[in-house]
Amino acid sequence: MKIITEQPNYIISDELYIGQHNWDFPEHLAIGQLSMEKLFRTVAIEGNGEISPLSSSSNKIALEQQQFEDPLMLGRKITGEQLLNRRIYNDALLVMHKGEVVHESYRNGMTATDRHVIHSCTKSLCAMQIAIAIEQGLLNSSNLLITYLTEFAQHQAWHGVTLQHVLDMQAGIDYSEDYTDKDAHYWRYARAAGYYPPLEGEEAIGAKAWAIENLDSRRHQPGTAFVYNSCLANVLGMVLEHVYQQDLAEIFEQLLYQPVGPETSAYFNTDPQGFPITEGQFNLTLRDFSRLASLMINKGKNYQNNQVIPADFITDLVKPDAHYQHTYQANVPDSVFPKGQYKNQFWVVNPEQQQFTMLGIHGQFAWFDLSRDLMIVGMGSYPVQDGELMMKSLNTLWQGIAQSFK
Repeated sequence: MKIITEQPNYIISDELYIGQHNWDFPEHLAIGQLSMEKLFRTVAIEGNGEISPLSSSSNKIALEQQQFEDPLMLGRKITGEQLLNRRIYNDALLVMHKGEVVHESYRNGMTATDRHVIHSCTKSLCAMQIAIAIEQGLLNSSNLLITYLTEFAQHQAWHGVTLQHVLDMQAGIDYSEDYTDKDAHYWRYARAAGYYPPLEGEEAIGAKAWAIENLDSRRHQPGTAFVYNSCLANVLGMVLEHVYQQDLAEIFEQLLYQPVGPETSAYFNTDPQGFPITEGQFNLTLRDFSRLASLMINKGKNYQNNQVIPADFITDLVKPDAHYQHTYQANVPDSVFPKGQYKNQFWVVNPEQQQFTMLGIHGQFAWFDLSRDLMIVGMGSYPVQDGELMMKSLNTLWQGIAQSFK
């Protein structure tokens, strides 16, 4: 691990006036998401020099010419290239079937050597390391969160919240991540963590301090409703630092990144205080993202056949569970994935077919179909953070590709 950016200048392009205040405007996303080290203090997460090759299949799929149902103009067909460019706003895509790459492509200006921020897919990577810590006996998911982080005990809202509740975003803490509501908790948190300039009277106090000071009241009883809350992933990062007594960037590097044999270093953006933003600021190449994601399709093993994450973390994740399906729909119903579940910082979009995904705003994902031994990894610049049409478009891509491997 080494520091890449100590003091960011908050400017991506002087000529185009792109910087901290407007990096995520729709017209700027293509460059903004490849340039986060200019906006944040950044550390490099490095490999150990042993690169794991990605096996390439001789039977590539002609994805660009494949026909898909148009998720926008219902009843019409579009090509894969149109779906990727005009519906998903994809920047890079890799498809792996039975351990071999059957498709790899780049668009919208991105190249194979660019590091793209994967936003909330970072949450899933964090949970994979929580699973390792549980396997090592350092954590117990049934224990109360305040067992590990006593600073939250000052708030009655955290009493009764287990580590598993936090992993499943069922902590019951009052919080809103409605990206269309500028008064939502998320925007105040994002400015405190350094995503955007603070407003008058605000201070960039960092992700840890913001969570401790502001996640202080209860909205639901723990375990009764899924409420998406990015700050809970930062809380998980704090738990990892507590039990390992190391910087979170070093933990990511040693537990997860080095074992998969990456081609190049990843970048981890931190808040102004130096805490890696666990909920969404990991940046890496498409192929190295695929190496990390492949742990979930390879029963927790890397390409040297070493067990990196416990296999039961994956098998437990995809089990259909009536309680998880109920809590998933309890707060804000999901019409795209009516049988969906959220568990351990993963979206289990179709548990009966063993389909689940890491998911990040603007179209980042690593999608898995265990029954087909199929993995699809994508990076995107969708114009808004999320929405029903984005999810329908992604699901159209996933299911359309899956049908090629019956």
